[in-house]
Amino acid sequence: MVRALGLDEDDAGAVLGWYDAIVAGVTAITAGKPADPAAAAAFEQLRASVTRAFGLDPESSLVAAAAADGDGLAEGEVVSNAAVLLFGGIETAEGMIANAIFHVLSSPEARLRLEGDPALVGAAVEESLRLEPAAAVVDRYATRAVELGGARIGERELVTVSLAGANRDPAVFVEPDRFDLTRENARLHVTFAQGPHVCIGMHLARLEAQVALERLLARLPSVRLDPARPSAPQGLVFRKPPTLWACWDTLR
Repeated sequence: MVRALGLDEDDAGAVLGWYDAIVAGVTAITAGKPADPAAAAAFEQLRASVTRAFGLDPESSLVAAAAADGDGLAEGEVVSNAAVLLFGGIETAEGMIANAIFHVLSSPEARLRLEGDPALVGAAVEESLRLEPAAAVVDRYATRAVELGGARIGERELVTVSLAGANRDPAVFVEPDRFDLTRENARLHVTFAQGPHVCIGMHLARLEAQVALERLLARLPSVRLDPARPSAPQGLVFRKPPTLWACWDTLR
């Protein structure tokens, strides 16, 4: 992501530090708590790094392309989009891989099906995306006053949408709390959103998760979750296991 965004002059570890501080700030605000000052400081460091790409060859990075003259975005818009791309390229990609591994290793039935038919790995990733989206909620602002489902929403009012809740709608998904590799309509989930706000990296994200799960099961066929150190997805905004302890047998 550092290379794609054109932040090459910065150490990747430093960028990850900014990112962690911003994630912590977003999580705190969602929980109704004040964000740590470190979050604002990290965002300003990101802003300074992003603005260095302004005026560079538009083909050199995503940031330079977004800031190009003509139809380019304003500085604040470029910085905000860079932060969103960091979330999408790091947090949610990491979360979806960890969640997929957790769901498969937590379900003996799914594990057996995958061992018998490795082609089902795509279905496993899709069902995991439905059951536990790495980004559980998204925020939007209403462009006009409207009534939706009996609730009145004012113009410019903040609307928090639960993707996790939508993905477990019993009117759409039978036994929505169950991890089911044979679920025929799993791809009706809204984990990647829909319409003009659909995730720009959804195809790459799916591929990353499928490859990770395939390689894990192929190289470590005896891998299993460590019963002595259980874990599960957590988080208000971003959902993933904080740690995922596993063990496996080795050949002697």
